[in-house]
Parts: sequence; C-alpha cells; structure tokens
Amino acid sequence: MLVLRRMAAYVLDIIGLFVLLAPPGQAILWLVGTRPQSGPAIAQTILWNFSLPVWIYFIVSDASATGATIGKRLLGIKVSRMDSARLNWPQALLRTAMKLLPWELVHVAAFALSTDLTQVRRVQQVGLALANLLIIVYLLLVWFSRGQRSLHDYVAGTLVRLAHQSGRSRR
Repeated sequence: MLVLRRMAAYVLDIIGLFVLLAPPGQAILWLVGTRPQSGPAIAQTILWNFSLPVWIYFIVSDASATGATIGKRLLGIKVSRMDSARLNWPQALLRTAMKLLPWELVHVAAFALSTDLTQVRRVQQVGLALANLLIIVYLLLVWFSRGQRSLHDYVAGTLVRLAHQSGRSRR
C-alpha cells in the first residue's frame, strides 16, 4: 500500500537525519561551551543544526535523478512531476517548503515566538494548533489519493509513485 510506504519512508528519513545531525549539533554546542537559553536562541540553533540540513536533504533528493530520499529508495517509491519527469529545482524547493511547513511552524511557535520558556502565549497556541491542523490535512489528502498526493504535491504539481512505475498515474 503506497500510503504506508510513503509514511514509513518519511519516518525512516527523519530518524536517519536525527541520528546523523544530533551528534554534530551537540558537539558544536559543547565546543562553544554554552546552550541556548531563550526561545529565539533555541530556534536559531534548530535552524542551523536541523532545519537547514533537512531542507537541503529533501530538496536535493527530490530533484535528483532517482527522485527519492534514502527512505523512499528503501521502500521502492519516488516523487516525480505529473508527467513522470524529474522535478526541477523550483519544484523541489516548493514541495519541500510546503512539506516542512508544519514542522517549521512548530519551531517558530514553540521557540522563536517565546519570550518566556515557562509560559505559552496565545500566538504560540495558534501556531501549534495550525501546525497540527495542517498535518491532519496532509494525512487526509495522502489517504484519499491512495498515497499519491498530499498538499505539498498538489501545490508543487508532483506525485509519489512506485519507483518502477512509469507513465501517468491512473488518478
């Protein structure tokens, strides 16, 4: 089932990226000798240590000749344009921006907008609720398209298919 392959591929990618990026991020903090103490400082640390490398990974993977991240390759799926062609760089950037929007909203709401790490302000609650609502929309779209398309695919004009499948999708 394409839906499960797609979700499992994403989970594999995120776990792999965390395992790869967390140790160097912690080493940098240790070498600098300080830990971020404020919400905006935490957000900046997340941006440089996680968000930027994750964005690069997804953009480069989506625009690659295989059209697949490591997780997608392991599960035999790939992303392509609607005409089965390889994604161009602007499409890969747009797809990644939309795909990671809920993740980045959480970072902004939880940390960048925080003035006091012990309290959550209304604007933060709205940002976190919006991120969760977007995730529900993404999952519903993937489910109803039988795994082929989510919001970021509709926006970027892409779809996910089996790696060995060629030609236009039936949907």
